[in-house]
Amino acid sequence: MEPISPDGPAMKDSFPIVPATVRVPEITVKAVVLSVILAAVLAAANAYLGLFAGMTVSASIPAAVASMAILRLFRESNILESNIVQTAASSDEALAAGVIFTIPALLLVGYWNEFNYWQTVLISTVGGLLGVLFTIPLRRALIVTARLRFPEGVATAEVLKVAAADRTKNGSGESTRDIRSLASAALLGGLVKLGESGMRLWAESLEGAMRLGGTVVYGGLNLSPALLAVGFIIGLETALVVFLGGVIGCLVLMPTYGLLYGVPSDRTALAAAMGIWSGQIRYVGIGAMLIGGLWTLTRLREPVWASLQALWGRSPSSGTRGETIGILRTEQDHRPAGLSHVWGFSSFRWSGSIRRWWGV
Repeated sequence: MEPISPDGPAMKDSFPIVPATVRVPEITVKAVVLSVILAAVLAAANAYLGLFAGMTVSASIPAAVASMAILRLFRESNILESNIVQTAASSDEALAAGVIFTIPALLLVGYWNEFNYWQTVLISTVGGLLGVLFTIPLRRALIVTARLRFPEGVATAEVLKVAAADRTKNGSGESTRDIRSLASAALLGGLVKLGESGMRLWAESLEGAMRLGGTVVYGGLNLSPALLAVGFIIGLETALVVFLGGVIGCLVLMPTYGLLYGVPSDRTALAAAMGIWSGQIRYVGIGAMLIGGLWTLTRLREPVWASLQALWGRSPSSGTRGETIGILRTEQDHRPAGLSHVWGFSSFRWSGSIRRWWGV
């Protein structure tokens, strides 16, 4: 079997900093401990931000900066350890999003009457475990096969490479500036939030509504530094999409709904607008999100299936089942045979035991 080249269709010009034939410590004790601590901190921040802004942001770059800053305190560390830490720490965004964007739905539909801590912990544990396991077949489909740009992934890799170069040179350089920028931004955001919510020096948001004919029109602006940071992270293109969604919801869908079904006359314009938004308009956004996710899965069905075939050793070019001779370190996937019982256990817990014992 010929060695698998790291040059996939979307990665023709990329080469690993640590050669694929070299093995250095990656999943070490300090990397695991640091990953857990950073993941807990960033998950809490992302959960707050998601409930506040309606979207979470990837924590890859902050996690990379924090990991390289802390690992520099150890005499022995390498870029692969930093990569493990930032990967594990940045997974908090997916876990937090999985909780805050699904668990509240159980309350909205009346399935739950109140939050249960241990039910939420168990659901997030099973969901997080399945998410990690499904990255095994999806890695090749989304990273190697699909022609995606991954701008934040590229930026995170550059941060890690700069940190590794600075450590080799025993200097401070750009990595220290990144750490200072991150700390300064956190301090500034904390001071603004203190003045806004703690000392009540200014209002957090500016909003208003007016009756126009037989309907209502709403507009608002939030002055939170967290939202400003989200816009900076996701970039102008994605921020414009979010802004356009708000414009459509407030200036098109809300007035149209008011014209078709009427606006309560015993409420103020602002209260009527918020009632229409919370009861009708936001579900349009949820539907658009679901359709977008299904469409993405539909487009990726062929590369995902090819990845599953290669993973199980059934692809025409993979040779005999279980053959891994000649595969580079950067191209080796975990074999699913030893993990199938985890999938089965998680599915059983979800479909049977959780429903019967936990009332989910």
